[in-house]
Amino acid sequence: MEYGIHVHDANPLPPDARDVCEASWRTMLPPGPLRAIYFGSEFCADLLPGRTEVRRYCSQASSLNVDAVLLTPIASPGGLARIRKLLAGIADIEPAPAVVFNDWGVASLLRDVFPHFPRRAGRLMNRGLRDPRLMEQAPASFSPEGDRGRRLRALLAGLGVGALETDADIEGTFLGDGAEGLQRVLYLPYAFAASSRNCLVKAEEAESIDQCFTRGLDLPCKGPCRGRWHRVDRPDTALPLWRAGNTVFFEVPQCRAEALIRQADRIVLQARPAP
Repeated sequence: MEYGIHVHDANPLPPDARDVCEASWRTMLPPGPLRAIYFGSEFCADLLPGRTEVRRYCSQASSLNVDAVLLTPIASPGGLARIRKLLAGIADIEPAPAVVFNDWGVASLLRDVFPHFPRRAGRLMNRGLRDPRLMEQAPASFSPEGDRGRRLRALLAGLGVGALETDADIEGTFLGDGAEGLQRVLYLPYAFAASSRNCLVKAEEAESIDQCFTRGLDLPCKGPCRGRWHRVDRPDTALPLWRAGNTVFFEVPQCRAEALIRQADRIVLQARPAP
């Protein structure tokens, strides 16, 4: 087993990657070396780092002799243009950071325009059900029958993608058995339950209620959700939920995580639920 850490700043990292997690997770995760730092955003193009930040993260990764991995989100045409501009601005970095795509438009951009960036399929490519209300009731073990991800894995491997990344879903077979040659990557301890183009934190910046709900998507965003998340309580699930920006996360039950860990080659640890 090896680890990646999803970082939000260039502060020093702990000697043991598991130390970014709560104690209950540290004791159940297997030992393994840190092999990558992940940065960027999977859920919002407004939260993408600038080229200066990317260079700083890549320099940090190089100093630690680990991989630098840039996370990119589902993209509107405007978001795709922003990602293209960012990739053009960091195209001279050596070694090139790997890029996680969560959008087929970004995958095509990487293949056709920036083929020297190593490509990784992100966790939003997994359309499996993540409903936390059902996650509590799902069995802790998984059946290989009905492997929904088989055809996608074969497609990605044929396109030259090097890794398949996911968080916990209910079926639990998305990562497969590794026969396609893709590195299998699991995100813990948080999984996203839902995400939206609408952002309640961004809406706080609106001048009026009418502007919030009728033109909220067009408002400029300064990233007010950075470093902010809050607990959400629902009567229909006991699992811890958090809202951060435009995304709701939940903490994966550890009994489910243990079964998925056996399928993974790398675990990406998140110190906090963040988009």
